[in-house]
Amino acid sequence: MKKRITALFAAMAVAMCLLLSGGTAVAAEGYPLPADITVHAESAILVSLANEPSSDMVLYAKNADEVRAPGAMMRYMVLAYALHRMEEKGLNAETDTGTYSIALFNEYVAGTGVTTAGMAYGETWTLHDLLTVSFIHNASDAVVVLAEAVDGDVRTFIDGMNTLALELGCTNSHFHWLSGLDSLSQYTTARDMYRIVRYCQSFSLFEDLASPAQVTVTPVKGGTKRTITTNNHLVMTSSTFYYEPLVYSRTGLSDTDGRTCAAVAQQGGYEYLVVVMGCPEQNDKGEKMLHYRDTTNLFKWAFKDFEYKTVLGKNEILASLKVDQSWDVDRVNLIPEKEIATVVKKGMDENQIIQTVTLTEETLTAPIKKGSVYGKVELFVNTDQKIGEVALVAAEDISRSELMHTWDGFWGGVSKVVPYVLIAAGALVVLVILYVVIAITHNRRRRKQKYADFRPRRRK
Repeated sequence: MKKRITALFAAMAVAMCLLLSGGTAVAAEGYPLPADITVHAESAILVSLANEPSSDMVLYAKNADEVRAPGAMMRYMVLAYALHRMEEKGLNAETDTGTYSIALFNEYVAGTGVTTAGMAYGETWTLHDLLTVSFIHNASDAVVVLAEAVDGDVRTFIDGMNTLALELGCTNSHFHWLSGLDSLSQYTTARDMYRIVRYCQSFSLFEDLASPAQVTVTPVKGGTKRTITTNNHLVMTSSTFYYEPLVYSRTGLSDTDGRTCAAVAQQGGYEYLVVVMGCPEQNDKGEKMLHYRDTTNLFKWAFKDFEYKTVLGKNEILASLKVDQSWDVDRVNLIPEKEIATVVKKGMDENQIIQTVTLTEETLTAPIKKGSVYGKVELFVNTDQKIGEVALVAAEDISRSELMHTWDGFWGGVSKVVPYVLIAAGALVVLVILYVVIAITHNRRRRKQKYADFRPRRRK
């Protein structure tokens, strides 16, 4: 009964979030899927990871901004905030510890049905072991101990997660449980999850924590030494779903939204991230574990059909601007500040790449310094798929002609004075005209008066 009520609330949460986000899927993004690949997930994103997040390339997206229940996939957010907070407080993963208590069990673990690491009351682990086990094994006891050890209180830890999520730009995400259970207030999107994973990668310790298939834990106090194994088939060599290029992965299950997975794989110098959400239990062929199938199929497509390629050379002339006050040249060429190299579809014709140039000036005045920025160029494929952007800069230094500068300065000064001279001249002309008119009128009146004074009078 409790499970049904939880599922009902989760369904209401997702529906409400869909209404808040507009309830519709975003426009197509990235490249179309090949005919032989099917993505069963309701939401998905495939991203080529570059040296800097700003250079990442979305290769495929399907409803990537639709909110859904993440299940245990939200443990990426747990690690993101834990590592962030540990760095702020100067905590050491190898020496600082956390202890399991009956209070933590009663409030956050009892009755949830979520996997545990079998921690005993009073058992103490290092933060390193708590981080690893809470991620690879989805252990509900380890994760609440981690939260209390890092932030003093589980609710404070969760509030901190939500604050950090907003700072990362995850405006369609909110977290309520560390367990990953469905809740009205527990949701995210495929794109937000990409942002969270990308942030996790900024910590040097993250890969070591998230990548093991198993870990041996030796408690600092209480309990016994034990080996804990992942429940993720993508990293289990004995599983038919094992994927060798995988670096790390975290799956989840929602009673209302199905299965989820967020993973990163590396091969041949390429690194890709895949997030799938809302995968059903099986397809029309009766195949199950569709979150694993979708993830590996997207990875295989990326490694097979895409390549890193220079799509814009550094010295390519893309525009020119008129130059004033230079004796030698009357235009300066604009070239990219640096070359653009990114991941594109193999065999792509350069004619398929659309260059959109935007200039900040119409005319320049010498002197001009080489490398000065006067615009930008954006590159697109598939009409609206942006694959790069770079500033446009002057290709050379251009000196100023002092003679032309003086001449322009003279005429510039004259041009500033001329309006006032013209106004004064116009006023003078008007005054002269008025004077002439008044003088003529006055003279006429005088002549008439004089004539009247000397005209002979008739005798009566």
